[in-house]
Amino acid sequence: MSDTEQLFLVGAIWTLLAAAIARFIPNWPGRIAFVAIAVGIPFWELPYGYYNFQKLCREDGGLKVMEKISPQENVCADFPFDTAATDLLRFGFSSVEARGKLGEVRKVTSAQAASSDRQPRPATSAYCVTFKNNNHLPWGVIRHDFLVTRSDNGRVVARHSVFDWFGMWWQQMAKPILGRGGECRDDPIPAIASALRKGAN
Repeated sequence: MSDTEQLFLVGAIWTLLAAAIARFIPNWPGRIAFVAIAVGIPFWELPYGYYNFQKLCREDGGLKVMEKISPQENVCADFPFDTAATDLLRFGFSSVEARGKLGEVRKVTSAQAASSDRQPRPATSAYCVTFKNNNHLPWGVIRHDFLVTRSDNGRVVARHSVFDWFGMWWQQMAKPILGRGGECRDDPIPAIASALRKGAN
């Protein structure tokens, strides 16, 4: 059972408990008010929060290509992704340039071999891969982006996004004890690498 399914199950059980307790209140207006308050305070965010989360996953999740990419033999892994440069080699690139925080570039051609040149210089690859994680959005959602950028001007040409939803306000306050609202994610690296190796429109 996913975090989201568990959250809805908790909401349903809580609602049933509130309705059972409300039976001891002698009048209907009091019962209705009690259930509305008992369920509304902890779960008022659930309907729109879930809708917003699903909408983001459906419309903005996964790989989005904003500009045509021609097939590439070489690629740049830009900071902070530079430490994982060798991981890109397994997707068939001839070489990967790892560009650090200060602009220093080293060329990686195998898991064991990397050039010792760490001088700041432009990357020779047309595109770089990097990421920007923990981008906070409204309604308790965090977005994590893997980006393909042009190495010369930094313009984003493709983006692969995944999302985490913290859920209700009490889940956010108690994280990670009470879980979260849910997540929609898949491994971005294969999709990004394929778009660069084979090209994408």
